[in-house]
Amino acid sequence: MDNKTLTVLSDKTSIVEVSLENSRPCIKKTDVKEVLGWELKDEGLCKETTCVPVPADLASSSSEFVDLLTLTEALGFSTVLDTEAGFLAVDCFSSLRHSALSERKAPDLNLPDLDGTIRSLSEWSDKKKLLVAFSSW
Repeated sequence: MDNKTLTVLSDKTSIVEVSLENSRPCIKKTDVKEVLGWELKDEGLCKETTCVPVPADLASSSSEFVDLLTLTEALGFSTVLDTEAGFLAVDCFSSLRHSALSERKAPDLNLPDLDGTIRSLSEWSDKKKLLVAFSSW
């Protein structure tokens, strides 16, 4: 096992210690919630009232480490891993994009308007809307 630091970019950025087993990052079970936003329990990965099953040996194993890529696969997240650079990008919204394409419905976004007031896309449900996004870079 090779130990190193990994920067994980998901819906937030986390820097965690990992053990590399066969080039796969394994994180401490106690870091799963911080990194993915899901808690690893005996019943699987849980967030609020939703639980996603994971292979039984992951949750019940006596090891303090768990394969991070196996967890992201169980959640249906896409990942890009560069072990040399110590970077993992986790696409937490791939399932939202898939359902948005198949159902032709945009996910609910919360963004500030020109006055800085946080607005939700659902405020204008059943109305036509134009969302303009730009960047200075």
